[in-house]
Amino acid sequence: MLKAGSIWYPINLLAATVYAESLKLGNSQLNSFHADSFAIALVLHGIGSIFVGLLYGAMLPMFARRPIVLGGLITPVLWSGLLYSIMQLLNPLLASRIDWIWFMASQIAFGAVAGIVVVRQERISTRENLPFLVRAGDRSSRG
Repeated sequence: MLKAGSIWYPINLLAATVYAESLKLGNSQLNSFHADSFAIALVLHGIGSIFVGLLYGAMLPMFARRPIVLGGLITPVLWSGLLYSIMQLLNPLLASRIDWIWFMASQIAFGAVAGIVVVRQERISTRENLPFLVRAGDRSSRG
């Protein structure tokens, strides 16, 4: 909003990932509302958010010793590196206009907050937390 001057600018860029009509928009048109681009961007952002949330929700508790480092540094660097390497194929318009420093900063902030949430959760012991030899000798779960 501050950089482009319009909230519709990033929404139209995101829609250009799968919607060819958005690729044809000029700078002034990227700053205006387009219902079709909005709907597509909403679905894309929703799907992406669900998958990232599932990834963090499943991954961070498994590495409970340092979830803030994993969520706030390692995962955002890997995720941003992956996107940087394939963005030209996915969305050339977005690739040419994305601010990678700001993108990385937002990914790091999100991951650090996710790690803090995991740290604050109560740990629940499960069978997987038992040493291997104890689990291997446990015959009560076999039918």
